Amino acid sequence: MLATVTPALAATAVDVQANRPQVAGHPSSDTTARFPTNKQNEPTVAVDPASSHLIAGSNDEQEQPACGAAVRGGDPTDCSFFPGVGTDGVYTSANGGASWTNRGLLDDQAGWRASPFVSDGDPVIVYGPRYNTETRSFSRSAYDAYYESLASYKPGSAPGNQAPEFIVVSRSSDNGVSWTRPSVIVSAHGYTFNDKNAIWADKNPSSPFYGRLYASWTQFRGIPGAAEPVMTAYSTNGGRTWSGPRQLSKASNNAVTGGRQGSAVRTDGRGNVYVAWEDGRNQVYAVSSDGGFSYSRPRSIGPVVDLVDPIPGSNFRNDSFLSLASDPAANSTTLYAAWVNRTAADGSAAELVVYRTTGTAWSKVATPYTGAVKGRGVPFFQGLDVAGDGRIDLGWQALTAVNPATFGTGNASINSYYSSSAAGGTAFTAPSRVSTVSSDPAASAQNNLQRQFWGDYNTLVSKGNTAWFIYTDSRHGAGCPAVDAYQRFLVDSGAVVEQEEREDRKAGKEADADSDVPAPPTECPAQFGNTDAFVSVITP
Repeated sequence: MLATVTPALAATAVDVQANRPQVAGHPSSDTTARFPTNKQNEPTVAVDPASSHLIAGSNDEQEQPACGAAVRGGDPTDCSFFPGVGTDGVYTSANGGASWTNRGLLDDQAGWRASPFVSDGDPVIVYGPRYNTETRSFSRSAYDAYYESLASYKPGSAPGNQAPEFIVVSRSSDNGVSWTRPSVIVSAHGYTFNDKNAIWADKNPSSPFYGRLYASWTQFRGIPGAAEPVMTAYSTNGGRTWSGPRQLSKASNNAVTGGRQGSAVRTDGRGNVYVAWEDGRNQVYAVSSDGGFSYSRPRSIGPVVDLVDPIPGSNFRNDSFLSLASDPAANSTTLYAAWVNRTAADGSAAELVVYRTTGTAWSKVATPYTGAVKGRGVPFFQGLDVAGDGRIDLGWQALTAVNPATFGTGNASINSYYSSSAAGGTAFTAPSRVSTVSSDPAASAQNNLQRQFWGDYNTLVSKGNTAWFIYTDSRHGAGCPAVDAYQRFLVDSGAVVEQEEREDRKAGKEADADSDVPAPPTECPAQFGNTDAFVSVITP
């Protein structure tokens, strides 16, 4: 048994699987789908300001063929991403998150089928004011949903030498039932790929730029990791067209300065646009006062000490990227940022911090949670939002381990937590556990099986007296001793596996020739790799 000390369950929290059934239209797929078809992660959620509708999404492999499927040639060790098959899942709720419908992939939509693109994951969903193309104005009462993601050309569709990844956005006017053809925010021509994307819609009626959409991302140039500036663009017509990209940071990435990833974007009640990201040893931001046309030089929010990758006791990659939230009150200039700082050199302990600004400098206002792998759990992948009355809602996951010096089935446990603060954020409630069942990270895996895989983020949204925290969850999954042994071999042999799964896919990398790649269909339990997108519906 894990030696954990966890807060009591929040009496008003209910956790629900958003991607049920795992494969749209197949009610039995929650138990019959096999890896990697049963894999979801990096979930996002948005709530309609005008109704009880919510839309969620995730990296969703529900249409990827199982390992060793006939279409793969029958190789039982082949679990790779299949060419031309998308990975952007859509789930909707019409009753405030009490129940959900799996709508399949964006790629199933008519507009996507007619486009040259295939979805490549990293979804971010927001609601924004509906744009009227005739009056060229934004509604004050009706909202559209925007689904931003990565995309690449379908096999045989690329005109010339075009590399992934594009960043695109689709629009829904019926709360996620149907989606438009993707509009391109930025192409990948001339670059290795774009990644780590974010999007925001200015919904504050007091803003002079009400209705505008803002996107941010990291643009990887040259050899992966050689240069990675943060970029941004904006749309004035509901995402139909976008401004040219603007570079907000330096591009260099070296042992001294580090890279720039994990951007987030928000607006305040006066229309100022904040783009924030991790830049070396600091979380920084740039601000625009002219609707995204120009930005200040980057300024510091606060220091960041990255989590050790992986957190001791596990084997999935992680990060200390920040979450950003703005107070929706009219004319408010208050924003909050939250992230995790490592507090033990070996990565066995960390704390969750919250910073605030009222339009000038940022300052640390709270440390809502501290934890260690042999205690309350190391926090990671937080979500943050501010409700209409100024309440700050904060969700996160935390990992505990039996033995921090190793990893594998039964060694670690992940749970989800929540805390809130009245306006100002200086005092947070005691953490409440909002996941009713623990998750084992060893039940997850990269498609190449070389590491566990939990994604890069979770998301939280607030409205009225409710908060919705969506997160990766493996309660229905099972670990596989053969995969555990394979991953330990890669670590012990010094194989380089701490890299983007997407980079492996592009480069066509394979496992070390001396290693014995497991065959999940014959060597693993049926539910190996089964991860879902779960939503905790929380009444503070």
